[in-house]
Amino acid sequence: MGFTDIITATDTAPFIPTEQSMEIIKTTKEASAMLPLAKRLPDLPRKTRTLKVEDSLANVYMVNGPSGANAPGLKQTSDLGWRDVVLTAEELAVIVPISQEQLDDSMVPIWPEVREQIAAKMGAAIDEAMIGGTIAGVPVFASWPTGGMITHATNAGNTASLAGFADFYDALLSTGGVFNLMELDGYTPDGVLATSTVRSTLRGSRDANGQPIFNRVPGSGMTYELDGVPCLFPANGSYPGASILLAVQRNQIVYAMRQDLTYTLATEGVITDGGGNVIINLFQQDMVALRAVLRFGFAIPNPVNLMQPTIGSRSPFSVLTA
Repeated sequence: MGFTDIITATDTAPFIPTEQSMEIIKTTKEASAMLPLAKRLPDLPRKTRTLKVEDSLANVYMVNGPSGANAPGLKQTSDLGWRDVVLTAEELAVIVPISQEQLDDSMVPIWPEVREQIAAKMGAAIDEAMIGGTIAGVPVFASWPTGGMITHATNAGNTASLAGFADFYDALLSTGGVFNLMELDGYTPDGVLATSTVRSTLRGSRDANGQPIFNRVPGSGMTYELDGVPCLFPANGSYPGASILLAVQRNQIVYAMRQDLTYTLATEGVITDGGGNVIINLFQQDMVALRAVLRFGFAIPNPVNLMQPTIGSRSPFSVLTA
């Protein structure tokens, strides 16, 4: 009372909304690193496709050779063969339920944010499956290559340890290095994936004059060139810790889509657990659910070649470990 009474900020607080940023701070999301790197085949019209892969090569012989072999000019025969590699589409999916009340009261559109995160996670799951043969630590479908590219390289003996070489350059490019291991199998590295820790190794590699050995691809941001081969660093958590670098011949990891990533909104129906118990009744509980589904399959053809005819000793991938 008197001359000191004023309307304070506390008094008007109910009328002054707190300023809130409409910009949601996002962690860095990266779509699949493998899908742009791998070879995409035509979309699958059904669940499976059988690829015919060369399994044995023809032989050629001299007629009337130096020692008079095959006289009098008889030509020898040869066989050749193929094997079936089945590419099978499997399903990746998730359902995201939310109450209608939350949707109505949100100051930010919810579904675009949800779809963005789902797409990023789908990309990470695809990379996990192709690279290491797991998704969230669980082995992938039996119809997909067991253990992914890393296991394929390891089973063929295409592994090198950084500790066994003088430096990173030798581990990559010298005799017995990861590039050489693929070349001995008749393949040519044209793509590399590596953990983020390798980036600092590349930056720190210097020649005798103190100049960087490895340089970034012009205009590509953080992509480095290793002997002319681009090196990518998946930032989606998909690269397993067992190895630090994976070299690939890109056309030897193939995939096909049966159903691209699609979204469906539902306001009716129920969500149950594995035992059939109803967990959410969308209609009764005033909830909305977004269902995301993607169906795709991948395969590693690994055809026979003149450098390495034995399939178990041949891989179009090689791995560098610490």
